[in-house]
Amino acid sequence: MEYQFGEFLFRAEIRRASDLKPVLACPDKLKGDFDAYYMFRDIYESEEDKRKILDARLRYDFTIIPPAEIGGESVKTYGHYHPTNSAGLTYPEIYQVLEGKAIFVIQRREGEKLVDCIAIEAEKGDLIIVPPGCGHVTINPTKKVLLTSNWVCRDFNSIYDPYTRLRGACYYYIDHEWVKNGNYTAVPEIRFLEPFDNQEEEMYYFVDEIEKLEFLIAPEKHYNLFKKYLKN
Repeated sequence: MEYQFGEFLFRAEIRRASDLKPVLACPDKLKGDFDAYYMFRDIYESEEDKRKILDARLRYDFTIIPPAEIGGESVKTYGHYHPTNSAGLTYPEIYQVLEGKAIFVIQRREGEKLVDCIAIEAEKGDLIIVPPGCGHVTINPTKKVLLTSNWVCRDFNSIYDPYTRLRGACYYYIDHEWVKNGNYTAVPEIRFLEPFDNQEEEMYYFVDEIEKLEFLIAPEKHYNLFKKYLKN
């Protein structure tokens, strides 16, 4: 799949349904294979924007998740954590729903112990921040295509192993119900929160106010920004 953005045509990195088997509730229910979602990483509208984004150590991405179910489980991304920065905090991330509806499952751990899990339903324009210390999964719970965008620090690679070892997030979304993942030794009760904000404009506009995204590079300077999500 290709995506036209500004002056450029970008090609997708494709995640197949079979690639998701390690994190599915019922991998044996996958019959056949299909494209589960498409990731367009490091996109920009112009060469000038590309230079701004690179200089700021950021990356702007699109993800397209068509509707699907596997054994009743709504299609989702694989799930990942972020590594720590020089200040000892993991990098945050900011998402926006551009089309469709999403559920973001954000879970926080301290060491190897899972201490919190929240679910956020988000619609077009909604912004969601993944705070430091958290892993996250994006679910498409509808029969319509979901399109999200995200800004993130470009200096690291995502960490997938914790989701692989425990077969996904601590909750599955099956037949529109939340089901605890029994591979976790302890699962906190899920909390439901509202999105961080809503913007009619696509958040790519931050490219012209790139300094507002400093919290993605240096979260220790902006910790109050994450208090909305962190459990008291």
